Amino acid sequence: MQSKRELRKKFRGIRKEAKKDTSFEKNLCSNILHSRFYRNSEKVFLYASSGDEADIDAVIHDALINNKKVALPACLDDKGHMEFYFIENISDIESGMYGIREPIKEKCRKAYFDKKTLCFVPAICFDRKGYRIGYGKGYYDRFLESFNGIAVGVCTESCLTDAVPHDEHDKKVNYIITDYKLHTITEEE
Repeated sequence: MQSKRELRKKFRGIRKEAKKDTSFEKNLCSNILHSRFYRNSEKVFLYASSGDEADIDAVIHDALINNKKVALPACLDDKGHMEFYFIENISDIESGMYGIREPIKEKCRKAYFDKKTLCFVPAICFDRKGYRIGYGKGYYDRFLESFNGIAVGVCTESCLTDAVPHDEHDKKVNYIITDYKLHTITEEE
């Protein structure tokens, strides 16, 4: 099996190529917006994309227009700690740590979650068991340790692979949604 470092390099290249296809993000957002769990959700934890991450701003806009409670993550330090904050509109976002768009903490309320909360999780790639390769800082793994809602991985179909190395602290998602379809993750290892 390839190392996480090798997989990051390989799939970042694939992801950059996918971003060149203008239909990728349109199809991805459409699949999210038409999914049963999104339509029925009241509270969604999303992310504001940066660099070559899948841009799901259309989902943020839709959630705000449809009066869902929308939260985005804010990095608290460089050691992998982040918290989500509710936003009321797009003007509640600014460039934060690592140049990533995040909520203005002084303006926004700290978010809370429950078992029905959806958390959309970005990654460089996912495997078919729901494990992910992120940027290596562990922000989402730390957050997902205490998250008891529904975790949904977000990526292009071309960034799915059979297996990625993972440790006991790595947390898997419940679903992966791509530009092609929704993948349900089973409990089996």
